[in-house]
This record gives sequence, C-alpha cells and structure tokens, in this order.
Amino acid sequence: MMKNQSKSSKIFQAALFALSLALLAYFCISGNNLVVLINSIPTLNLFWLLGAAGCVAFSWAMDAMVIKSLVCHAYESDYGYIHAFKVTMVGQYFNSVTPYAVAGQPMQLVSLIRQGVSSGIAISTLVRKFLVYQTTITCFSLVVILIRYGFFRSQFQGFMALAFIGFLYQAASVILLLLFTYSPKFTTRLIDGVVWLLTKIHLIKNPEEAEKKVRDQLNFYLENNTAMKGNRLLNIRIYGCTFMQLISMFSVPFFIYKAFHNPGAPFFDMIAAQSFVTMISSYTPLPGAAGAAEGSFLIIFQIFFKPSIITQAMLLWRLLAYYSCIAVGAFFAGFDKRREKMELKHQTEHSSQVDSPAENGGTTNES
Repeated sequence: MMKNQSKSSKIFQAALFALSLALLAYFCISGNNLVVLINSIPTLNLFWLLGAAGCVAFSWAMDAMVIKSLVCHAYESDYGYIHAFKVTMVGQYFNSVTPYAVAGQPMQLVSLIRQGVSSGIAISTLVRKFLVYQTTITCFSLVVILIRYGFFRSQFQGFMALAFIGFLYQAASVILLLLFTYSPKFTTRLIDGVVWLLTKIHLIKNPEEAEKKVRDQLNFYLENNTAMKGNRLLNIRIYGCTFMQLISMFSVPFFIYKAFHNPGAPFFDMIAAQSFVTMISSYTPLPGAAGAAEGSFLIIFQIFFKPSIITQAMLLWRLLAYYSCIAVGAFFAGFDKRREKMELKHQTEHSSQVDSPAENGGTTNES
C-alpha cells in the first residue's frame, strides 16, 4: 500500500512539474516571445546581464555560508564550504521541482547526513536556517508593505490584496516555527498528536519508540538552538547573509531592466515590486509557483517595463532566477548519486578482495 502511495505521489508531482513546464512553454510560444528574446540577447547590455546572473549566484553563495556557519558552530570545527554549497544546490533543485518546495529540506537533510553530519545537528541546522530565512523575509516584507504598499495599491487596486495574503502566510510560518522553538510543551503535544495519527493509519507500529526518538531529536535541537541564540556574532553573520541573499535575488529584475537599456528606475521600488511578487507566489502549490510568479511579474512590473519587452524580461527573469536552480542543482544532486554508487562499488570490490583468502581456505598463507 505504501509503495502505491509513493508511486501515486511521484506521478502527482511529475504531473504538477509538467504543468509548470507547459505554462513556461505557453509564455515562450505566445507571441514568439522566446524567439524575440533570443534575437534581442545580442543587443542587451552584457554588464547588467552578467550582473543579473551574478545576483543569482551570490544568493546561492550566501545560502551556503549560512549552512557552513551553523554546522561549524555545532561541531566547533571546520566544515568545508564546498560541502555547504552542495547542500544548498540540492535544496535549490528539490525546492524548484516539488509543490510548495516540500522536498528541499528533507533532501538537504539526507545530503548533510551523507557528508557525515549527525542527524541531530543536521536537523538543528536546517530548522534554524529556515527560521532565520522566514523571519528575515517576513520582516523585509513588512518594511516593504509599510513603505510602498500604498503606492503599489494605487497602481493595481485589489490585486495587491493577494500580496497581503502572502505576507500573512509568511508570518504564520514564523509563528509556528517560534512555537516549535520556544514552546516545548506545544511541540511535544504536536509530536504526540502526529504519532497518534500515524499509528491510527498503521504507518507506525511502535508508537512509544517513535515518540522517544523524535523527542530525543527535539531535545538535541533545543539544546543546540539555545547555544546558537547565545552567540551574538553567529546570529549577526547568519541574519546578515540571509538579508544579502534576499537583496540579491530581489535585485535580479532591476539588473534585467538595465540590461534592456532602460533609464534609471528607483532601485528600492523594483526590489519592493519583486518582494510583492514573492509574497503572491509564496502560497501557490505548483512547483516554482508556476503561473502565479509569471502572472504577478507581468502585472506588477508593467509600471517599469515597456509593453513591448515586459514578457521577454519576465522570461529572462524566470530563466535566471528559477530554471537555473534546476539546471545547476540537478548537477549536484546527480553527482552525489553517482559518487554514492562509485563508493558502494569500491567498498564491494574491497570487501571481495579481503574475503577472498578466507574463501580459498587460506591457501595464500599456506603456500
């Protein structure tokens, strides 16, 4: 039964991703937008175009720096930046191809454990990182709403209400994470409820053992989280890196705007516009918020881009900010699997060589 559920889940996710690609194909084919974009690339300002790509790469680098900082703090030893960057790209890939980005953190957890990081530290790192990210983006969104919500609402009337719903969604995630982190009683009750439910549907056979394992991991996380909270320099570093990660991603449309040889537009207004696009896209179930991301970009950024180039600008933005995560992340995710197979093959061959004298009755020593 579980195999059938797993197969159905994979088919469902594949269907959603196919729908996302179909939406991209629609925007590419409609009005020959992709052909027009390809033809216009030689005329774009290369400096600003590379700057847009650099913003995406810099956001990945900052994300990896957060992972490295948290793991190094937990171990009080060095943890290679390359390993952290690989975990980041694994997360980018699975976040991009699954609804609500549900597979990103689980696969990052698997990647960290494969690198030799203990499960407790890996869970603590990812939960802490997620809390920092959600807190930072929620605070950033709040500042944008307070400063520029009136301006954008006057431009789009009721459409901006969708952005406010997205902000509430982000804020709710932060509240749940804070309850998880600072209210052990709430978390314990939640764990008991989840274990009870999974036991009722026969997914857990030994509820007492399952509860003990989860609570042990929770206690380890809370202890590690308390140590992190007391480290002011660590908090400054990870919040600073996360803030720069957001700024760099939100700056991509501005660089694209300049690449199309447009005159100067308020930098903060374009960052605010991208922030609203992110708010609207945050609760869309399709992988990469397909449809909502493209549609909200076309509506909000029409106050900056000319009608003749806005669709090409949107496609370029999606290729850089979203599909690059799939292309680059797939390499790291695939490379990890290939390396695992090579290591397993090497271990098997080594084991066979060690066992062969015994299988031959020790003839090597006798001779």
